[in-house]
Amino acid sequence: MAKGGDLQTWFIEYQDLDRTDGRVVITPEGFEKLCDALEFNLEKIEPMVLLWKLNGVELGTVEFDGWESGMRAMNVKDIKGLKAAISRTVQDFENDSVLFKTFYRKVFDYLRPEQQRSVSAEDAVAVLPVVAGNSWVFEKFVKYLEANSDSIKVISRDQWQSLLELSKALSPDLSNYSNEDAWPAMFDGFVDWAKNSKPEAAK
Repeated sequence: MAKGGDLQTWFIEYQDLDRTDGRVVITPEGFEKLCDALEFNLEKIEPMVLLWKLNGVELGTVEFDGWESGMRAMNVKDIKGLKAAISRTVQDFENDSVLFKTFYRKVFDYLRPEQQRSVSAEDAVAVLPVVAGNSWVFEKFVKYLEANSDSIKVISRDQWQSLLELSKALSPDLSNYSNEDAWPAMFDGFVDWAKNSKPEAAK
């Protein structure tokens, strides 16, 4: 395991050294540099998982305390080990629904502007396909948001969290959805829209 001093030296490679507010932090520019070193595509899930595992405080932003505790928790001491640890976590999502649920819920906080309770539908459209993989429910929901962008502007925490549960519960033909169930009201409109859209999208 890397010693504290080694982790600090490594952190400095990506740290924003021009800050004048005293914060010891990696900002989005440095985080992108780290992703480049790891050969992570910014449009894939790995950068978001990296942010989560390093206890990021907001999108692209990692403080040293989070960096140090995250690296120690992963038992990582170099770039090769970090890349392997993140790749393993992504693979673990396939068999560990609790782990993925924890990550998925944290993504909402990364997208949510400070002092706001919701995330923009625009950000949800951009990020949900990245974190949800090939789930047809997520894919269809993103298309629903795009088709209703004039009326749906934000996604609440409850809607975000419930979408994951809906993706597990909803049958491909949508027949097991009921407006009487305790789903967020938005999903009533989503399912009605999905039933009337092209059938090949729900598979």
